Amino acid sequence: MPNSRRPIAPAEEDVLDHLESYLEELDAADPLTRETAITYLEDHGVNPADARDIIEQLLLKGYLYEVDDEIRIPPRS
Repeated sequence: MPNSRRPIAPAEEDVLDHLESYLEELDAADPLTRETAITYLEDHGVNPADARDIIEQLLLKGYLYEVDDEIRIPPRS
């Protein structure tokens, strides 16, 4: 079965790449929340309002998901 997720824009792809890199750097005890993700993206040149919008789009499209307050990234195939 082909990937059923909707395609993402280049800016969304960039944010997803940044967040994947950030998760690799995080200590396992430190969850990735929306606010930590926005702060991290802002430190990497993404406008906070754009970061919020892109994170929301990635959640809606299934490229991110939330459990309680933690953002997780499912494997890409």
